[in-house]
Amino acid sequence: MRWKILFAFGTKRKLEEQTVSKPSFYKLSGDGTSACLASDFSRKKAAEEQHAIFSRSAAVLVEEVSLYNQLVLLTSEGEEEACEQAEDDSDVCGEPVKPDGRVNLMSVTMLGLRLLFFKTVVFNVLMTLRLWISQ
Repeated sequence: MRWKILFAFGTKRKLEEQTVSKPSFYKLSGDGTSACLASDFSRKKAAEEQHAIFSRSAAVLVEEVSLYNQLVLLTSEGEEEACEQAEDDSDVCGEPVKPDGRVNLMSVTMLGLRLLFFKTVVFNVLMTLRLWISQ
């Protein structure tokens, strides 16, 4: 007698070739705190392999783009120099990340529109209840 074990029907594996992207490094600072950001890399330990300062934190996968980001707070002058060196080595064009005033204006505008909508809904509900009660 022969025994046959079936685990699942219709299970298929699909292997796709993934493009390898190296991390881009950015130095972020403000209010006396400095941080180093490694972004848009495809392998989980890519930033740690390039610079040892990233061994203190874990990389986070951004699911929409299937790439990792990793942030580490800088505590000494040597770490800041390592981050600046990494920033110089990466193929990043452009200036460091800075706050944008239009984002704050857009947030306040959206908050105002939400309040206006909420007040309109409450007013309509109250007027409908008043009309319904008076009949």
